[in-house]
Parts: sequence; structure tokens; C-alpha cells
Amino acid sequence: MVINANSKKIRILLAPLDWGLGHTTRCIPIIRALINREIEVVLAGNEVQKQIILSEFPQCHFLYLKGYDIRYSQRKILLPFKLLIQIPKILSVVKRENSWLKMIVKKFRIDGVISDNRFGLFHKELPSCFITHQLQIQTRMGSVANKLVRKLNYYIINKFSQCWIPDFEGDENLAGILAHPPKLPDTTCIYLGGLSRINSCASDCSKDGLLILISGPEPQRSLFEKKIFDQVCLIDDKITIIRGLPGESDVPNLGTNVIVFNHLSAEEMNVEFAKATYIICRSGYSSVMDINAVKAHSILIPTPGQTEQEYLAQYLMNKHFAICENQANFDLPKLLEKASSFSYDGFIQNREQYLSKAIDGFLKKCINNRDAIL
Repeated sequence: MVINANSKKIRILLAPLDWGLGHTTRCIPIIRALINREIEVVLAGNEVQKQIILSEFPQCHFLYLKGYDIRYSQRKILLPFKLLIQIPKILSVVKRENSWLKMIVKKFRIDGVISDNRFGLFHKELPSCFITHQLQIQTRMGSVANKLVRKLNYYIINKFSQCWIPDFEGDENLAGILAHPPKLPDTTCIYLGGLSRINSCASDCSKDGLLILISGPEPQRSLFEKKIFDQVCLIDDKITIIRGLPGESDVPNLGTNVIVFNHLSAEEMNVEFAKATYIICRSGYSSVMDINAVKAHSILIPTPGQTEQEYLAQYLMNKHFAICENQANFDLPKLLEKASSFSYDGFIQNREQYLSKAIDGFLKKCINNRDAIL
């Protein structure tokens, strides 16, 4: 679509991080809310993100923005070192993002920016919002290292006008210390409540079958997929597998009781969530929010070495929100047997008005800023 730079509508640029699909899918309710307010939404990301977002919102403009392209190691113990050596590349991407944003703002007359974990998309002359549930990043190196990383994290977040936190304020929350550190950033922080593309009405449907979601960065996505494929033959129940591969055409045949999709739209995913007796997936935070939206019984398998997911899985199991198991010990029949007797609890009531208030307040700042410039 061609962007009309002379349009009088408020124009918001929204760009999610490319580190897994969760950052992209959790932006769907935000995009929908902006469109419902007749805001012109310009989206940015890579080719995979383009396929996901435009399948939901074909009327939106889309700009190509190179991603961070983070790679994981095959061995859990090596992941911290793998990420460490990629820091110079990440900093280079942040600098490039900010230069790109300055050019796009001038070219397309952007009124405000919403960034889901893209550190370079702040602008000193426009309202800019940073979305994150990871204020306190877990380093696995002790409290001193955690505080140092948080200080660096806040240094960048404070360059934005606002920080939106997709979690519930107070003790009853989904992200624990990740989103509720001892000290918040200095910029305006707003808790959004749950942020999910899944409609809560899915919880009213009868349950029948197992839903398995495969996601995350390579090579761990494929390693997890292989474990799943090797073990589904041990289960007689109906099984639906969603591989998290938008754009992929080949679909493996795993048996008459197994249906495999490479990717599903939000509406189609809603149907699958509604039918599932149990959901097996990574303990990525977007998946956690989707599970909470429908109060689903789930089994969480954290990506090996990813401290955020490992923390979330254990935190949520302690709350009786979900069962968690590490990938190395994944045994599908035993996990389903355990789930059948597990006392699922710890779900939190969604409060969608929090998102509405945050968006309305942000748009008001965008309007006032545009009027001041004009």
C-alpha cells in the first residue's frame, strides 16, 4: 500500500521485535484497538512478521525493518556466551533502527511510535512508547549482575515517553519479578493487564484434544519439534500441532489423529484454543497471556538456557497456573498423566480497559504534539 504523507489522520508507527513470534502476535490487540479508533497504522518488521500482521490487517501499511536476528545455541550451557558475543551486533542494530526511524518520521509524517522491545525506536520530538514485560532481566549471575543489567535496560527505556507493561499491577500477576522489580524506570510506566490475541469466550467451549504450539528462535525450535514429532505416535487422542512457520508450505504427515498447521490466524488460533483439553507450548510470555485469557490447562516447556522462560515456567508452576518440564526430560505420556491430576489455578481476570486507557492517553499526547508543531 502507498502511504499518503498528506493524510490528516493521526499516524502511528508500530514495530515489534523479531525475537520469536510472540512480540508480533501480542501486538494484534493493540493494532486492532488503534484501527477501531480510526488511526492510520504503519507497521514495520521483517518478511515473516509481514505475513503474520498483514494476514490480520491487510488494510495497513507495512515497511521493511531488518530484525535483530538473534541465534541460540544447541546446548543450554553455552547460551549465555552465545548471546554475549552477539551484543555488538545488537547495539549496531539499535543505532541503525534509530537512524531509520528519523528518516521514516520525516518521510511519512509519523505522529507517534509504539515499539515492542525494539530499543532503537525512540524519538525526542514525538511521543514514543516501549512495550516490555522484562524490566528485571534474569542473568543467572546473581543480584549484582541483575542490577547492572536493569540499569542498562532502564537507560534505554527512559529515552521513550512511556513504558507499557503487559501484566497486572499488584501481587496477583503473570510475570513476577520480571515485570515487578523493586524500582521502575523513571519514564511513565503503565500496566496494561493481559495482552492477548485470543478471545476469552473460547473458554466457554467443550474441550476435546491436545494442542501443541511450537515456537521460538532456532535451533531450539526445531529441536523441540523433533521431540514432539517422535512422541505423538504414543498418544491416541486428537492432536493439533501448530509449527510457528508462517510462509512454509510443506506439512508433515504424523498419523490420522494428528493435524499439523504451519501457522494460523488469530481467529483460527482462537478456535484451536477453544477445543483444547491441554495446551503444550513454550513458556514464552505471549503464550502465557494467551493461556490466561482462556484459563487453559497447559504444560510449559521453557527454551533451554533462556532465563526468562525458565523463570516464568517455575514461577507459574508454583502458582498452580501450569505444569512445567524441561525439554531434556520431555515425556508426553507422563506429562499428560500428570496434567490429569494437577490442580490448575492462578489464572487472573483480564482487565481490557487498561489497554484502552493507555492507548487513549497516548493518542491524546500525539494529537497535542501535532497541534503544537503545526
